Parts: sequence; structure tokens; C-alpha cells
Amino acid sequence: MLEDTDKLIDSLYDESGADDLMFSLPENAKAFLDMLYIDDFKPGSADRFGINNVVSALAYVLRENLLEPLRILVCIIGIIILTALFDTLKTSDLSAGLEQTLSFVSVLCMSAVLSPQMLGLIEELTDTITVCSDFMMIYIPVISMLIISGGRMISGGMFYSTMIYMSGAVMRVVSEIVVPFLKCISSLAVITNVTDKPSLSGVTEMLRKAVRILLTFCMSVFTAFLTMKSVISVSQDTLSDRAVKFTVSNFVPLVGGALSDAYQTVVSCTGVLKSGVGVIAMIAIFAMFLPAVAKCLVWGLILLLSKAVSDIFGINKLSCLLSSVSSVISVICSILLSTMAVYIISTAIIIIVGG
Repeated sequence: MLEDTDKLIDSLYDESGADDLMFSLPENAKAFLDMLYIDDFKPGSADRFGINNVVSALAYVLRENLLEPLRILVCIIGIIILTALFDTLKTSDLSAGLEQTLSFVSVLCMSAVLSPQMLGLIEELTDTITVCSDFMMIYIPVISMLIISGGRMISGGMFYSTMIYMSGAVMRVVSEIVVPFLKCISSLAVITNVTDKPSLSGVTEMLRKAVRILLTFCMSVFTAFLTMKSVISVSQDTLSDRAVKFTVSNFVPLVGGALSDAYQTVVSCTGVLKSGVGVIAMIAIFAMFLPAVAKCLVWGLILLLSKAVSDIFGINKLSCLLSSVSSVISVICSILLSTMAVYIISTAIIIIVGG
């Protein structure tokens, strides 16, 4: 009996197209899954890794994204030390003309070092969300078909329409709104520290808070909407499922009971397969976002350390610039984490609520 069930699950897996999901993943996500000993989306793959594999994989990704920021850290500290050395000229008679020039040049040098890194993180954000949205466009039909095959037609159709619309909307919002907005606040972060008047620090802080409030609101609304729709559709599907079982069992002569049991077996196998595919998909989504999030976290620590060094030497302009750039990177990290959370939570909701 167990062998027959395994064969049925394998047959449903092959027919669902879930095997193609692994080929749609980017190389960094495949490498992360390889370190967890996951090479397909079958239910048994989720049992192959342990906490040691997870820690090793996370440490590997962190090491891969640590070298470049450490090189830039050396440049940042070098600029801070040189600025502090030249700052000692303020005690001489020549300080009147040099102080403003020194501040201007030091901020420009620091901006020249940090601006490419900010633009690189913005590009990483765009690429990560685009790749994940492309994966979702392949994953959503597969998981929706498994949900429908398990007798949850309304839930499957709801999840398909909602997630396809959301994935397309995310890609459009990122390309047309998020990226130009991030470039704008990045420019403001630099400009406000190059010029003393007018000060744009208040504008930058307002935009940063606005982004976080908007992200929180959008995540809350979407999660609540998907949860309510899932609960309603599951109730309707449960009623339809019971009606099918009752009809088959009572109105099909002779073999009605056997057909009802066979139907329940197929539904149960589909549920197992759906859960396995969903869990591996959540791990894959996490793996796709992990490198970009790790870069943001590393850069946040690097800038925090750099600001501490700048504060020690009392170079206020550089400290303000480093703080502004750190705020921009925190916004990028917030967008990445919010998008990742929406994709993972939506998959978890349909698996848990959908039965």
C-alpha cells in the first residue's frame, strides 16, 4: 500500500510540472539548495537537511558577500584618517580658507567611494525581485494545479489569480517607482552633506519613514486579503468535497465506496505533494533573496563601524554622510525583506489554510 502511494505521488509530481521548477532557479539559489542537499521539489527533500547544513550555508553566503565591503572599509577609514590629519591645519593661520575646502573635498571623496556601492545595491534589488517574480510565474501555475487536483478548485483559482496579479504588479512597481525613488533619495543623501544650505536631511528622513510605513501597510493589507479569501474559498471547497464524496459513495452502484476511497487517496497524496513543493519553494525564495539581504546587512555594519570611527575623530560631515547612506541601505533592505516575506507568507497561507 505504501509503495502504491509513493508511486501515485511520483506520478502526480511528474504530471504537475514541478520538476521544471528547479531549472527556473538562478545559480545562487541552486548552490544554496545544494548545500542543503535539496535537488528537487519532492516532499522527501525537505527532510534531507538539518540545522548544521543551514548554518553552514548561511555562513558561506555571508563570507561570499563580506570581502568587497571590507576592501571598501579600508578606503573609508583611509579617507577619515586623511581628513583628520588635514583637519589639524585649522589651528594655523591658513585654516580660514582650508576648512570649507577640506570639508567639501572629503565629502566628495567619500561620495565617490560609496555612490557605486549604493547603485550596485539598487541594481541587486531590481535583479533579485525580477528573478523571483519570474520564478513565481512558473511556480504559481504548478501549485495552483496541485491545489485544484486536491479538490480545492476555488482555492486554486483564487491563489492563481491573486498571485499572478501581485507578481506582475511587484515587477512594475519596482521598475517604475521603487528604483527611481531609491536613486532620488540616494542623490539627496549625498547632496545634503555636500552643501550646508539648504539642508535636505529632513526631506531624506521623511522619505525613508514614508517608505517603511507604506511597506508595512501594503504587507498588512495583502496578507489580510489573502487570508480572508483563503478561509472563504476553503470553506466552499470543503462543502464541495463532501458533496462529491457523498454523491460517489451513495449513487454509484457497487463500486461507489471504493471510488470514494480512491478519491480520498488521490486528494491526500496531492496534499502531501502540495505541502512538499510549497515548503521547498519557500526555501528557494529565501535563497534567492539571501545574497542581496546579506549584502545590505554587511554594508549596514560597515557603515555603522565607519561612522563610529568618524565620530571618534570628530568629523561631523562624514558622519552625517555615512548615516544618510546607511539610511538608504536600510530602505533597500526593508524592500527586499518585505517582498520576500509577502511571497513566503502567501505560500504558507495557502498551504496551511488550504489543507
